[in-house]
Order: sequence, then structure tokens, then C-alpha cells
Amino acid sequence: MKGKIKNLNNLNDFKKVYRVFSDQPYNEKYTEEELENIFEEYNEKGYMYGAYIDKECVGLIALERGIKPNHPVEFQDENVMYLADVAVLDNYRRKGLGNQLMLYGVMQSKLLGYKKLYMRTLKNGSMSYGIALRIGFKQIPNIFQSVEKERINGKIETMQNIFLEIDLENLNKECLKQEIDVLNYSRDNEIGG
Repeated sequence: MKGKIKNLNNLNDFKKVYRVFSDQPYNEKYTEEELENIFEEYNEKGYMYGAYIDKECVGLIALERGIKPNHPVEFQDENVMYLADVAVLDNYRRKGLGNQLMLYGVMQSKLLGYKKLYMRTLKNGSMSYGIALRIGFKQIPNIFQSVEKERINGKIETMQNIFLEIDLENLNKECLKQEIDVLNYSRDNEIGG
């Protein structure tokens, strides 16, 4: 399944997709005001793209310029992009849209002239972790961050996050093309087979 990726400017589309973080494994609680603030931050500090199928937004990727102030990462060159979020609605998962969004984020970051793209993620239970590794992201050694977040059950829980990075300057386009072909082949066989 291939979605059309374009700029995501509609708050309601954003809210609908972003609410997947209220499901497993995250179970994060968001108020309407928090969702509006996240949307504004992404638009102000970076770029947001949506995956659309039949004019319905079913996935998103958010990229922010620079290093987040509260992240324990350092880069020698400040020409860095942060992959803030990638999300796909449940009914559209395991159909290649997450792959498509992640690859789009990598290529957009490179086209915009950034040298590195990094992300924070869970090692276990995260859709983006496996996709990122297949695309060529590598774990940044010995960098972890505990994040406290209110869950939908009202409890405050801590999740241990890792950081991944990809060198956009030395991105091997042939390897990336092969990975795209493999992802597309796997996806097509999964859907059609």
C-alpha cells in the first residue's frame, strides 16, 4: 500500500494520527491542548508530512531542526535534523507506510542539506526501531534517556529510550535503493500473497 506523502498542515489530521501513541505500547495520555502544542511546535521548528490514502491522513512523520535541548546527544556539526515522531494508524500498519514515511524523512533531511538525522526510540515495542535499522540508522553507543510520561490509566511511568543516527552526508544511495526495493518487495508480497 502506497500513500501519497505531502505537507501536513491540518490539525485534525495530525490529532487523529498522533493519538496512536495512546495505544500499546505507549499508552500516553494527551489533552487537546497538548496535541495542539505539539502540532504548533513541529510546524514552527521543523517539517511535518502526512501519508494520505484516498484523501485520508493515515500516517505522519515529524522532523525538527537541530538537537533537542533535553537530549543527551552531541554532534560535532550542528547541521542535524531530529526525527521527532513517526506514526501510522493501526488499520494501515504492516503495509509499508511506516517504511515509506521513514525513507521519506531520511531523503527530505538529506535534500534539505542536513548532515545527520537522529531519533529517540524504544528498543522493544517500537515500530520505528526495526525500520530505522533496516534503512541504515545505527545506535549511538552508551546514550540512553529515561522519559516519564502520564499513561492513559493516570499513572506516571518511565520508559528507557535509546538514540539512533544516520550519516546523511555519507549515505550510500545504492544501499538505500536496495533497501527500498527489498521493503517494497516484502510489502507487495505481504499484501498480495
